[in-house]
Amino acid sequence: MGYCLTEAGVGAADTRRRRREFLRWAFGTFDLNRVQAEPDTRNVASARVLEKLGFVREGTLREDCVVNGDVSDS
Repeated sequence: MGYCLTEAGVGAADTRRRRREFLRWAFGTFDLNRVQAEPDTRNVASARVLEKLGFVREGTLREDCVVNGDVSDS
């Protein structure tokens, strides 16, 4: 699941609801066994939302993406 939100589009309850709906749809439609997320380690709020959805942090991918020109972990 990929997404980018502007500050104007960020609302924890709405964001969590939309992700929950997407996950229900994805698991029900595709018979999935696992879904993974790779939030930028600097985005603590996104990681918290994922935890509330039942995701479990399993590790850190070092220097795996570029965000606004900066190399970042996820």
